[in-house]
Amino acid sequence: MKKILLLLALVMSLSAVAQNAVGDWYCHTSYVGDQVTNVIETNRFVYYLSGGDLFRLDKETQENESMSVNNDLSDMGITQMFYNNEKDYVVLAYENSNIDVITSNGTVVNMPEIKDAVLTMSKTINDVTFYDGVIYLATDFGYVVVDDSKFVVKESHLYGVALTSVARMGDMLLLCSPDMMYYGNADEYHDQLSSFGTSTFKKNGRIYPINENTFFCVTSRVYLSTMTIDDKGKVRFNGDIVISGKASTIQPTVDGYLLNVPPLKQSFKTDKDGNNPVAIDAEGEICSSNPNGDGAIWAAGPSGLHLLGSENYYKPNAVPLGLPFWMTYNKAHDKLYVTPPSANGFFTSVTPLAVATYDGIKWNDATPENPTTGGCYWIEFLPDDPNTYFIGTWYDGLLKVVNDEIVFQFDSVNSPLAKKSGAMHPITSIDRYGNVWVAQPFENKDHTVLVLPADKAKLSEPAKSDWKVIQIEGISTGHTQRCVFLSTRNSKYDIKIFSDGDFEMPVFFWDSNGELSSHPQQVSFKKLVDQDGQPFSWTNIVCLTEDLNGVVWMGCTEGVVSFNPAQAFSGDFRVNHIKVPRNDGTNMADYLLDGIQVNDVAVDGANRKWIATQTSGLFLVSADGTQIIHRFNTTNSPLASNTVYKVCCNPNSNSVYITTPGGLYEYFSDSSPAESNYDNIYAYPNPVRPDYSGDVTIVGLMDNSLVKIADASGNVIRQLKSTGGMVTWDCCDQYGERAKTGVYMVLCSQANGSGQAVVTKIAVIR
Repeated sequence: MKKILLLLALVMSLSAVAQNAVGDWYCHTSYVGDQVTNVIETNRFVYYLSGGDLFRLDKETQENESMSVNNDLSDMGITQMFYNNEKDYVVLAYENSNIDVITSNGTVVNMPEIKDAVLTMSKTINDVTFYDGVIYLATDFGYVVVDDSKFVVKESHLYGVALTSVARMGDMLLLCSPDMMYYGNADEYHDQLSSFGTSTFKKNGRIYPINENTFFCVTSRVYLSTMTIDDKGKVRFNGDIVISGKASTIQPTVDGYLLNVPPLKQSFKTDKDGNNPVAIDAEGEICSSNPNGDGAIWAAGPSGLHLLGSENYYKPNAVPLGLPFWMTYNKAHDKLYVTPPSANGFFTSVTPLAVATYDGIKWNDATPENPTTGGCYWIEFLPDDPNTYFIGTWYDGLLKVVNDEIVFQFDSVNSPLAKKSGAMHPITSIDRYGNVWVAQPFENKDHTVLVLPADKAKLSEPAKSDWKVIQIEGISTGHTQRCVFLSTRNSKYDIKIFSDGDFEMPVFFWDSNGELSSHPQQVSFKKLVDQDGQPFSWTNIVCLTEDLNGVVWMGCTEGVVSFNPAQAFSGDFRVNHIKVPRNDGTNMADYLLDGIQVNDVAVDGANRKWIATQTSGLFLVSADGTQIIHRFNTTNSPLASNTVYKVCCNPNSNSVYITTPGGLYEYFSDSSPAESNYDNIYAYPNPVRPDYSGDVTIVGLMDNSLVKIADASGNVIRQLKSTGGMVTWDCCDQYGERAKTGVYMVLCSQANGSGQAVVTKIAVIR
């Protein structure tokens, strides 16, 4: 008993730091107020959907949370949300045709049958309606009937025809397709679509039953429609327009129906018969009111969720961008900066400027006041001023931002930037000295490359004459959307590397040699030679990244290579076409990611490479690329897509950020940046409680540390080696036996025997 009390006392004295375990994923949902598509007030919760991400307010506890695969949901990318008010459950339909049902108490039931069905046609779910114990799912192949007592598929009707809506009204089943309205006896099993009667009434609509004879039919307008059946069984339909706009949602209320009509930026309430629509003063927000409630209306918009008429808003902690794309990490402030895409090799549209920041806990909208509408590229911080960044925009030139405020806008009037067809597209790169480099291969034929010297970049209002023109032969290519631009920082060389990234266009090198000469040493290549003398060519150059040793990795549509940029001027420049040994006894190897488009490369604290691909997910490879350590895709991770746009490693921790078509993800890797000493070493979780079965992570290590785990008697039970500044212990000894209850010492030193040693402690409770 005394030993147990002593251990508990020691446990209480240890500072346990809440951390995500190595190997964990976190899906960062996005909330954009003008992208709210649905709000549903249930008996206990209010659900609101923004851009494919779901949020939930618990009306009892006031807890406002994001819902995703982090907690309860089975998938990402919600397209629609429907509510059965009689049984108080919500149905979620996903882009991949997966279905979740959220019951009245908030638990989630997954229904993957449609998603998993093997069909050669689209399985998209177009509409959901409810009737007396069943759910009707209208799909691109026909319709499905679900028993909602067990949430299992009861019937599947494969017609090979897309149905926009299926609904039951009394004894009649109505089906809408893009070309026809179908009707038939609901109690019969219809093997073929031809067994239904047909009508051309309001085809391509969505049906919302009011009673056995009346329904809303939504096309480009909302019709209050009736169905009549004569003595011979002939069905007739007619309808009158009640709202001259397309309703996105229709919900029953205490005393009628509530319709959200985004084209009109209005919501309407009708009486119980669907008549007499009256506009709600909701200022374009999407509304909901529980038919079992008190008549209050909930609304969601730019400021978050609130009771209509109340200024008390609930706004989720989520990415305030609809499509996160570019990422830059501000090491000094320990914040991730994220911006949306502009027109580039991935997108054709121009997205307005927006900036989001994340400090590891909270997301913040850091978009400067009066932002430009002309799209944006990546953020480049001044190396000696973490409060100042430059960002190029599509139409509005180059912006200088200080403390999240635009302090200067460089355009074609106050700078040498040129404008062509209304656009400027300045592609920026800031070198180690703080010189701001800009390339304009599309617009600026006479002076494609410009540089604003470091001392001038700090001025409040730089003059047009402060810019210097740099003559780079052949760089005026007439292309712009795919540009990549890199200034080396991790070697003794001051080299610039640029490509406009277009079809088979060259890669340019110039050596500033620490100066701003108007005619620097320069060279360009339309194809390269690898270490074996074999040609390496590309369709498009997509990314350039410098690693911790000054080696540059170039991602292309055909794969990835690495090179020492200083050798570009040697006359015998060769790239390293990286080979991954097969390790099958044949001495053969394969080129790393051969034939796979590489969208981005990021470098972690151990100089390992995280590689984003267009079709094959995310790869982690060794520092030299000869070993594939991990491959993450839709089958073995929460990633909703195998397309990964960008990847960014937190230089202060083990977080790796990934942007995809499905949003932004965070992965907690087994490597963090190495420390210069052992002053900040700690372990988590600590204590290790009986219900914990994962690894213990030890961070704050020097690079290449030797870590010994010893029991209270000083016996070393396990020896480990760090990756960068981190190591994980599975709480087992060298023989694989689980460590017993006790306090274990962690002895850390340099693996080569030099350096200092330190002791921290881990308490294990079994």
